[in-house]
Amino acid sequence: MPESPNNDFEQLLMAQSSALISSSPKDFIQLWRQIAMDALDWFNIDRLTLFPNSMILLNDGKTESVEKAGIPPLIKQHFIDGNYQDYFKLLKTKHDWNSFTAQELQKDKCLVLNKLHEQGGRWHCIIPLQLFGQNWGALSFTRFGDNDQPLGNEDLKRLKLLCEMWLCYWQHSTLARNLQQDINENEKLLLLSKKQCAVLTLLAQGYSAKQCADKLFLSSRTIESHKYRMLDILEFDKHTELIQFALRNGLGIASD
Repeated sequence: MPESPNNDFEQLLMAQSSALISSSPKDFIQLWRQIAMDALDWFNIDRLTLFPNSMILLNDGKTESVEKAGIPPLIKQHFIDGNYQDYFKLLKTKHDWNSFTAQELQKDKCLVLNKLHEQGGRWHCIIPLQLFGQNWGALSFTRFGDNDQPLGNEDLKRLKLLCEMWLCYWQHSTLARNLQQDINENEKLLLLSKKQCAVLTLLAQGYSAKQCADKLFLSSRTIESHKYRMLDILEFDKHTELIQFALRNGLGIASD
């Protein structure tokens, strides 16, 4: 007896969940792009795009898009021309999803949807993402085939469930990476001597090298030497990175 769509979809969920659980947080994006392709195949969708928040389109390197072979890639410029704010509003929809037929893509007042139709899109769906009642972003899905029927409600429910599972793992991987960064920075802080920490604290408070020297009864040359030594120890390239490190770790907080 052939498997039912529910059982087949359950297998997809379990396979993706197992892959995400066993992966390293630092590899999440790369893994997500791989399993996203499996989702495209399962739902017969050609392209999906993740928008972590409504303004992410204006920041390079944040929006993630995956498409099948032969499908035009996402063109970022389409999303920041004209009345792009209309599309941002769609990303914040209060509905479980918003979908658009080929005719709606062509006739809608939103230029982003019009551009999508010009590119060959014939069905488009936006699924908003929420976590603990707060808007987190959205995922959009596009079909480029003229003969494909839009997804029905049952498949849209499955797709939304999959998106929500991705979001949970996405947030977990982000938290894990941030915690690891904090641990690594605390370990780096231990590499500095008390004198170096004192110099870095004053620098982070905005004092010049000469002012630091006066306060610590050292020469300006010694302060500069400490700065370059700390850059080497902490593996930073710029003075601004050194100051940011100090501020992140509370060294720039003036004592009462």
